Amino acid sequence: MPDFLDLKDPRDGSLGMPSLATIEAVRTAAGDAVTFSTAIGDAAYEPELYAQRAINAALAGADIVKVGLKTVSAEQASWFFAAIRRALNARAPYTRLVAGFYADLMDENDLKKLPAAAQSAGVWGCLIDTFDKVGKRLGHYYGPETLAGFTADCRGRGLKSALAGGLTESDLLWLDEAEPDIVGFRSAVTRGARHESGIDPKKAADIFFAVDQLNGQPTLL
Repeated sequence: MPDFLDLKDPRDGSLGMPSLATIEAVRTAAGDAVTFSTAIGDAAYEPELYAQRAINAALAGADIVKVGLKTVSAEQASWFFAAIRRALNARAPYTRLVAGFYADLMDENDLKKLPAAAQSAGVWGCLIDTFDKVGKRLGHYYGPETLAGFTADCRGRGLKSALAGGLTESDLLWLDEAEPDIVGFRSAVTRGARHESGIDPKKAADIFFAVDQLNGQPTLL
């Protein structure tokens, strides 16, 4: 069993929320030793709705809940996440909150405002992803310097940082320089690209090998 499990429903968007029954089933199957995160949707400015989703997911067994800002502006972000954090504090205070931002829906100037907004709202970590899963990859929207600046800002504020969005083995060099805490690979390690056909063991092994080579460590398979 892995150390972390991350759950979402890609049929319902980039950070689509799975059913509560699915969240509960995964929690039961994984056991308490696994840190379990789940998405709760691509959000409009409806803080009460997403606060309730966060509570429901937490009570179903999620340790971490992630919500993406689809049509929530950078100026609204702090109020939006603070509302979710307050709701979690009342019902599930140990649940961590991840703020998701989409590179294809947000320009660099707005992106720079978001770590401060997340920190003020009591967010645990920040994710940059892409909303359009058949379009360009993360690196087409922001350059390595921008992404490294974002992760450094997160670190300086005590926030975890995560990068995702069509990442492949070829992105590892600049990812290593950007130093995110978490990197998300999906199409790079699954059968049939973005189709949900399960993990391809060879693709996954190739990514592990490339990471270990980058770190100067032997790969044990």
